[in-house]
Amino acid sequence: MSADSGDDHGSRPAFERGTGFLLARLGSLTARSWATFLGEHRLTQGQYAVLVALDRHGDAVQRRLAGLVAMDARNIVAVLDQLVDRQLVERRPDAADRRRRIVTLTGPGRALIEAVAAAAAAEQDRFLHALTGPERAHLNRLLQRLYAAHVPDTDTDTDAGSDTGSGSG
Repeated sequence: MSADSGDDHGSRPAFERGTGFLLARLGSLTARSWATFLGEHRLTQGQYAVLVALDRHGDAVQRRLAGLVAMDARNIVAVLDQLVDRQLVERRPDAADRRRRIVTLTGPGRALIEAVAAAAAAEQDRFLHALTGPERAHLNRLLQRLYAAHVPDTDTDTDAGSDTGSGSG
């Protein structure tokens, strides 16, 4: 570690140096920072998750979209209503089953996701300023490994019959 890395264990009480405490505290700080960041773009975490899922997987029926973003199918309706009001997504009946609704990312929705992604990179740089590039990469690898060990992979398509087939990947 470099001399200016802030690695002075003596200045903090022992409980503030524990891994669990640090993960919880930094998680809280990043959650607050992320919520503020999304708020600046007039988005909630749920709305952002829906936009990213549509950008990544393409058009989807509401039930599959709810699964992709780990949201109850009943709760996603209000999130989609807000996104439709802002013309960031469109809903239309499924031609094969008119009871199902297909959700599509609009041009303005795609543009917003691209703008947020660019701004998020700058926000991440601000938050991680105390780490060098290699330290950031190493931290990210470790966090991804922990995440994979505790969070099931939601990218596996267990409900392929509910996908529209367009743009899913």
